[in-house]
Amino acid sequence: MRRFLTALFLILPIPALAHPHVLVDVHALVEFKDGKIVSLFMGWKFDPVFSASLLNDFDKNKNHRLDPDEMKDLEREAFRDTKEQAHFTYARIGAEPVVWKDATDFKVIAVKDTLMYAFRLPLPRPVDPRKEAFSFTTYEETFYIDMDFPTGNAVTLNGEGSAGCKASIAPDTGNTIFGGAVTPKRATITCE
Repeated sequence: MRRFLTALFLILPIPALAHPHVLVDVHALVEFKDGKIVSLFMGWKFDPVFSASLLNDFDKNKNHRLDPDEMKDLEREAFRDTKEQAHFTYARIGAEPVVWKDATDFKVIAVKDTLMYAFRLPLPRPVDPRKEAFSFTTYEETFYIDMDFPTGNAVTLNGEGSAGCKASIAPDTGNTIFGGAVTPKRATITCE
């Protein structure tokens, strides 16, 4: 029996053996102005273990919270590295991928025993979702970080012209990651 289990373990594909090391609940506020989408305001709520690790690494004065200078260090040393991966937020206007300008309004917020990044991703141009398709997904392709919209209402809409529009979250079956083992969710904005 032991040989069988050893052989089975050795032939399993690598994705079946791996798992994420960081869990992130993703929330997004789709911001409208003059009837057009102008930005996404993102919230990434980290799991308690990773939150404790961030706090341990960046709370230099050990007061169990992140002071403004410590938040700036965290942004510079940890968050800014996500820019190379589009801040793990992949949007499309029609079929065209969005190339984000720099993220703005970065903050770290404590929520009970977790930390949350909050930041804004301004679109390169306003998008009228009544005339152009707009959707986005969040993922980290190696699945070291598991990013997920935790509920069907994790994406909300706000601002002038958002009435009559809605966000639908569904599996992005055309965009699997981690060797096809994981299917991220995509939020699609539609308007009447």
